[in-house]
Amino acid sequence: MNAADLFSPHDVRPGIPPEKVPWGPVAAFLGTAFGLGWLVCLPLWLGDGLQDPLFLVLVPLLMFTPTVAALMVTFVTVKKGARSRYLGLLPFRPIARKIWLFVLLPIGFVLWAVGSFWMATLLGWAEADWALEAQRAALPAGMELDAVLVIQLLTFPLVLLQATFFAFGEELGWRGYLTTALSPLGFWPSALISGVVWGAWHAPIILLGYNFGRTDGWGVVMMIGFCLFVGILLQWTRYWTRSVWPAALGHGALNTAAPVGLLFATPDLNPFWGSFLGIPGWILLAVIIAVLLLLRQFRPAPDWTPKPDARAAQPGFGSGRDDA
Repeated sequence: MNAADLFSPHDVRPGIPPEKVPWGPVAAFLGTAFGLGWLVCLPLWLGDGLQDPLFLVLVPLLMFTPTVAALMVTFVTVKKGARSRYLGLLPFRPIARKIWLFVLLPIGFVLWAVGSFWMATLLGWAEADWALEAQRAALPAGMELDAVLVIQLLTFPLVLLQATFFAFGEELGWRGYLTTALSPLGFWPSALISGVVWGAWHAPIILLGYNFGRTDGWGVVMMIGFCLFVGILLQWTRYWTRSVWPAALGHGALNTAAPVGLLFATPDLNPFWGSFLGIPGWILLAVIIAVLLLLRQFRPAPDWTPKPDARAAQPGFGSGRDDA
């Protein structure tokens, strides 16, 4: 896959795909995203870290720093008429591929999160609390776990929508701007670079002990490994649909599936060996990527052809005035 595979000839506007990587704007994007990320998290470092009451407020703000960086750089360096397609906001076609991913990604990420934990228990890397004793003990007095689980099941679609909204804040940067900017390198180099960048960007909270419970560089390395595998899959959705929206939903589905995957975990679980965040999750993602390779989903696909539209013959239609 190369830059041309991101765009149909019917949708190309001046400046997309880029003929070569715009390294200057990419550096500006990364500097802004990383700088804003550390700035947003600074109160946590000056306060009580992950236990700080501001954590639940600042993390959602952190997730939108890549969007702020992407919009700033795009509006300065990308010509008007090409910006929405550069960021992956358009086109809406092919619609069928997007619908398939909107349906399958939430199911797939739940199965992946649960399967990762089950794999870890089968391999002896984690112990399971099948009776949910730890979950029951953590509930306030008088609250029934069964009722809580039913409520969580019924509200799953709403939680998914909320998670997707915040995940979009990251994806417009990573699978939106950065994927297009790096596309002249080809799919695999750009996916690997994006994965490393995405993982390293999490450093302000990972170094506070988030996800892996480590406050050293190894926690960041683990996060980079996780983001490499997930990033390949999310970038594939961008190429397959020419759109950032499935990647945003996939990212939101990942965040929503996390509690489901850890439902039977014990309090002393090592996330690197016992959950989707670490080795078990990486193995299953590697299997999924291998299956996509065997199905030849990473090869350049024939271009889809939009249905004829009588408006195309009208003066001014397709001039880019419908685009930002």
